[in-house]
Amino acid sequence: MTAFWRKLRVLFAVQFAEMTEYRAEIIIWMLSSTLSLVMMLVWMAQAAAAPGGEIRGYSPGEFATYFLATWVVSQLLVVWVAWDLDFDIRQGTLSPKLLRPLDPIWQRYMDHVAGRLVRFPALLALVALFAWWTGARFTTDPAAYLVALGLAFLGFSARFLWEYTLGLLAFWTESSTSFQEVVWLVYAALGGMFAPLAFYPAWVQQIALWTPFPYMLGLPAQLLSGKASLADAGRGALVLAAWLLVFWTARLIVWRVGLRKYGAVGA
Repeated sequence: MTAFWRKLRVLFAVQFAEMTEYRAEIIIWMLSSTLSLVMMLVWMAQAAAAPGGEIRGYSPGEFATYFLATWVVSQLLVVWVAWDLDFDIRQGTLSPKLLRPLDPIWQRYMDHVAGRLVRFPALLALVALFAWWTGARFTTDPAAYLVALGLAFLGFSARFLWEYTLGLLAFWTESSTSFQEVVWLVYAALGGMFAPLAFYPAWVQQIALWTPFPYMLGLPAQLLSGKASLADAGRGALVLAAWLLVFWTARLIVWRVGLRKYGAVGA
């Protein structure tokens, strides 16, 4: 285990140094992910025009807080590993990575972890700017921030594993990223990126509760907005932990089966 953690530290240091070279590009990526911000403006306008100035208990300011929190969490959950794997498998650049004394998944994971840390300072600055502009008011409970960050980490790990698994489908298909785009739509819808989950029909909410999506995106956002309790977070963490085991097992099976088919085309 000592050797394993030493390798992870080296991988992280290398990936962090590489990520810092793309600081400006990372900020551009962050600003291009505007779906939550657009939905924020839509719902704020709807609430302002509604009788009583609110919709289902959400005032324009509360919509601003929720969607801004959703945007923050979604930035911590950004994953691009499916595109990387699709390229590596189809072009054969996976071959030299198989010679290293560590599963290639760990290099990709450290790459993504480093990306969180590089974007975090800019993310805080942008959140402060947007909060000032929209009048968003986040919770004052320090524990909520720590718990929301923990849920976001579990959610990021879960999303990384399922997208890694989808990327491995390039062993059998010409492009695995199409599967990723379909799953992203489900993640955005059930995660609460379009609207709080309570706004959906009851049967949709019941289905969503069996998936990891509400707990990795909507629940941390609700914590930051002051509309979820720490008990809710505890249940969400257990659900995410269970899904992590499912995704890890699926990734392992697809990886082992796919390697038998790998032909290193283009290597």
